[in-house]
Amino acid sequence: MDVRNEIRKLARIEESPFPFLSLYIDTKWDDEQQRERTRLFTKNQLKRAYDHVKDREDWRNAFFEDQKLIERYVEGLVRRVYQEGVNGFAVFSCSRSKIFLTYPSSVPYENEFFLSDLPILRPLVRLSSQYQNTLAVMVDTDSAKLFEVSVEGLMAESHIESYVPGRHDQGGWAQGRYQRHIKDHMDKHHKEVAEQLTELFDSGKWRRVVLIGQDRIIANFRAFLPERVRQQIADTFSMDFSQGRAAVLRRVSERLLQKEKEGISRQIQELKERTPQNGLATFGLNSTLEALNRGQVHTLYLLTSFSQSAGRCRQCHTLVLAPPSRDQQPLCPL
Repeated sequence: MDVRNEIRKLARIEESPFPFLSLYIDTKWDDEQQRERTRLFTKNQLKRAYDHVKDREDWRNAFFEDQKLIERYVEGLVRRVYQEGVNGFAVFSCSRSKIFLTYPSSVPYENEFFLSDLPILRPLVRLSSQYQNTLAVMVDTDSAKLFEVSVEGLMAESHIESYVPGRHDQGGWAQGRYQRHIKDHMDKHHKEVAEQLTELFDSGKWRRVVLIGQDRIIANFRAFLPERVRQQIADTFSMDFSQGRAAVLRRVSERLLQKEKEGISRQIQELKERTPQNGLATFGLNSTLEALNRGQVHTLYLLTSFSQSAGRCRQCHTLVLAPPSRDQQPLCPL
């Protein structure tokens, strides 16, 4: 499943005359208390939502159906065994439009709930923009683990084993020849792993590569990667080869998200420094909104804490800061 394509489909959904419920939950559970907190969060948010719809008969009746669907789904998540590599879920429900969609995530969401007449996509968009499809390879002298990871979680995993002769206690020339023999076997193994990694990378599905292993082993392995793959190496770090799948995926996710945040901070700082010279960037709400309405925005950066009521002018569909009143048309800013 391509999350970005799913976001485009969700964004094309038109306003519904019935309630549309959007739920984002963190399922990175380490104990039963955390599972219970997720259940209580969902229950409390649905109760608050009911208080908003109870006086609207059409919404109230539809809401009951969505409430049952979401409670049943969350209860199933809470009761089941932890699914490795899946740390969050986005749930969208509009029963009267026959919509009930769920999207797993390898990265945990903040617990959030929205009641609207459209699916609220911001947390999903934010996560998909931060996390690109990644190939993570864990390399040793004679073994390798290759993880294909997307925002939904682990897509596939493969193991590659090769025979490399062990150490012996001979010295002198015999020892030297033996070490060269070991090096030849390791090179053959690394070449095989690099070929498999490159074949996957060339499929076009994967945007980033992460290398995991001891420094000397990674240095040897990199030499067998073509330049086009080396250019997309997003991170390299060391980790005990005996670590389980869940620990590896969690470490990869945490490091990539941190690097993504650092990268965005650098990009924004560079924009601030270049703006006075070429005028190709803008900052602040009003000037950014104007650029959006003129179709001049290539990349948009938003603070995660940003929140602003907005809508469209009913005459020209221009974005405006206040939603259009039912009784009075807002002034078009263009």
